[in-house]
Amino acid sequence: MPKDDKRKELTQEEIDAQNEKFRTFFSTSVAQVPEEMKRRDEEKENTGSLLGKLFHREKDKEEPAAAPAVQNELPPTGEIVLGHEEEAEADLELALEPGELEEAEPVALPTAPEAPAEPKPEPRPAPQPEKKPEPPRRRESLTPQEQQEDAEMAELKAMLYGTPKPAPVEEVQDAPEEVLAVEPEAPAAPEGPAIPMVFAEDQSVKQAKSAPEAAPEVEPEPETAFQFFGKGADENEPQAPIRTEAPSKDDSMSLPLMGLEEDEAPARPAAPAEEAPAQPAEEAAPVAPETEEKPEEEAEPETPEQVGEKLRRMGAELTLRCVLEGILAVVLLHFGLVAEGLLAPVASLDPVIAPAAFYAANLLFLAGALAVGWPVLRDGLQGLKGRPSADTMPALAACGALVQAAVALLNAQSYQNSSWTLLSGVAALGLFLALLGSRVLLTAVRNGYDLAARSPEGLQGAFRVRDKDLIRVLARSLDQKDPWVLLSRPVQWDEALVEQSFGERASERRARKTALILLGAAVLSGLVFLLFGGGPNGMAAALTSMLCMGAPLSSTLVAGIASLRLQKTAAAAGAVVPGWAAIEELGGVDTVQVDADELFTADSVNLEDIRIFKGGRIDRAILYAASILNHSCETLRGLFRQIIEDRTEILYPVKDLEVHHGLGFAAWCDNNRVLIGNRLYMEREGVPLPEQEYEDEHSQNGALQILYLAVSGSLHAMFVLHYVGGRNAARGLEVLQRENIRLLVTCEDPSLTARHITEAYHLPEGMITLLDQEQCSALTPAQPDETARCCMLHDKGFASLIGGLRAAEKAQNAETSATTVQMVSVWFSVVIGVLLTYAGSIGTLSVAAVLMYQAAWSALSIAVCALKQHN
Repeated sequence: MPKDDKRKELTQEEIDAQNEKFRTFFSTSVAQVPEEMKRRDEEKENTGSLLGKLFHREKDKEEPAAAPAVQNELPPTGEIVLGHEEEAEADLELALEPGELEEAEPVALPTAPEAPAEPKPEPRPAPQPEKKPEPPRRRESLTPQEQQEDAEMAELKAMLYGTPKPAPVEEVQDAPEEVLAVEPEAPAAPEGPAIPMVFAEDQSVKQAKSAPEAAPEVEPEPETAFQFFGKGADENEPQAPIRTEAPSKDDSMSLPLMGLEEDEAPARPAAPAEEAPAQPAEEAAPVAPETEEKPEEEAEPETPEQVGEKLRRMGAELTLRCVLEGILAVVLLHFGLVAEGLLAPVASLDPVIAPAAFYAANLLFLAGALAVGWPVLRDGLQGLKGRPSADTMPALAACGALVQAAVALLNAQSYQNSSWTLLSGVAALGLFLALLGSRVLLTAVRNGYDLAARSPEGLQGAFRVRDKDLIRVLARSLDQKDPWVLLSRPVQWDEALVEQSFGERASERRARKTALILLGAAVLSGLVFLLFGGGPNGMAAALTSMLCMGAPLSSTLVAGIASLRLQKTAAAAGAVVPGWAAIEELGGVDTVQVDADELFTADSVNLEDIRIFKGGRIDRAILYAASILNHSCETLRGLFRQIIEDRTEILYPVKDLEVHHGLGFAAWCDNNRVLIGNRLYMEREGVPLPEQEYEDEHSQNGALQILYLAVSGSLHAMFVLHYVGGRNAARGLEVLQRENIRLLVTCEDPSLTARHITEAYHLPEGMITLLDQEQCSALTPAQPDETARCCMLHDKGFASLIGGLRAAEKAQNAETSATTVQMVSVWFSVVIGVLLTYAGSIGTLSVAAVLMYQAAWSALSIAVCALKQHN
């Protein structure tokens, strides 16, 4: 605000008179001070401390910064000269800081020198945009911002001391010229009734900016208050949105959201202040865009790093469970052997002296084992009706042992005097080995994940073709009508591959049926003992013995060992097979599609001879061939780059390249149309060729490959090539031949034929099928659909693909054979249990006998699994 240069100059007499009145005014007794000023002083003292507690900060004690020089300086004593309105407005004006806004209270100045004047009514508030703080300046009237500050002070007084709340007033559409400019990045004040958090820009200010001539003029009012507060240190900091309602107890200070587009915020319709409901900050928060975007962020797919961290946490948890379960299994086995008299009891837990304490401790440790092995119990019991699980039979054995331990505790003395055994240790051992099998399976999955995540850019995904039209086109050259064709395409890492690794297995589907039969036999055995004199003790012992003897200890261990060996074998070839479903898909594949450059590398092709015809030059022939083949043919690119010693800068630019699968190439080089291809392609293009006898002589009757080069319609040269099969590709083709799997080869090399590939690798006739132009065109855009399952991740190359296929085949044979041994053991156990039930001795099986029986079958199943995969 500009200074008032028209102030009246005071004489020395007038100054002395004012000083005398000032001293007289402040030296009056308490009784002479007006009641209104005393009450106002008390309110000011109380307001500072209470507001400091309310907003958790104290008033700034620092002195204000040096103000600009004034025309008439104050007396050196710091006294305030009263009695002249213009002087007080010009020389004694101090500004409020943003942090002291809540603590300040305007004090009215007297208008006459003889007596204090009545305080003028509070100015009406009007919302204004927040302004950048500046040093204090003199002003004649209150700006709209100061009016709003006075209204805010009145609101706080009304809340704290019960003083009447000022009546709402209309907004001021246009501010005086002295109002400071609003910075673009500063959040604006709201229009209409204020709410606790406001993020929209004041539309009235925008209207005033856009059309200042149409806004009504606001008459400036004389200033009626001065403040005794200094300049705070945080004046230049951005201010928070202003409250006009009293904060509730659970309300907290709200900060404005930064980075919002104020210009795009919709205008808020104007409404009276008393109609605005009090809305706490917690209710206004959900309107913010950040809060609305949180569900979308949570719905995003997991990154490979997050999947790896989840697998590490699962591994740590399963490791801890295995350790605890193993300790509890050893303790419970000790209890079972002590109950049979095979081991010496602990002094305080002797089953003969204190049977109740002994069986109570047994029940307590068994409950702990069940709690640690809760994942096995959960998945196993759900497998009876839901998804099949290999944990079903160990979970049933644990439940039977819990029933036996409870019955033994309820009839402690009679159970000890009987011949019934205690099989809690065998059930706990089954839980331990089930957890161990899950841990081994998780290790295999995690190793495969680490291998796939190590080089995600070069991953190839093998998918089974499910498009019927594509299968019909590819099968046109095959004898089979509905082949299972395996394609490899570049893929990105997907967390669904980890879930697929923990998918359902074929052995689990068979295990559920067997578990139901075992449970039926156990219940029948228990009922027989209950009805024919065994009582509750005999029923519990028979039920538990049947379940513990029939549930294989290697139920999940076989699947874990097979998966771990599969992962190691496939990883040696750079492949990952995700789960049993992928193993079954790969096991049904009978046709594999590969490219010719995967069978023949750059070192597999040899240049035997070059024949130059009339008008040709050998150097130009090599440059023409190298220029075109460097852009088109993978199998011949390496050969010609070796001839020119990788000096690609000497090659001709290639334009309008045309690729004809099985025939050749056409392009423009050095302003000449160059053709490279076999005899059939040259004849189709009308290029004169030598006699067939001449070609057979140099190709050794078809043992070597012939490639012609024509320039501008004239035959330029003839290249004689010889292909030699690679050792790694030969091993893979031998595996496919043994499994009776055919190959569909896409080849851009016009000199290669199915006969040459078959002879190079000594394959049976009909195993190699070379795709024509139409089939290659149909195969080029073929991509796996969204519902297709990835059968295998592998490195780019024929050896990696065949290595993954071979590993999957071995794992399938090994797991199928091992689980078959397990099913045989369960059936054999059911038969033995029925015979022992008929003999009345099923409940008296000793712990050592059950352990040796289970160990024999488990060792046999694990040995079969290992031998099948090793061979």
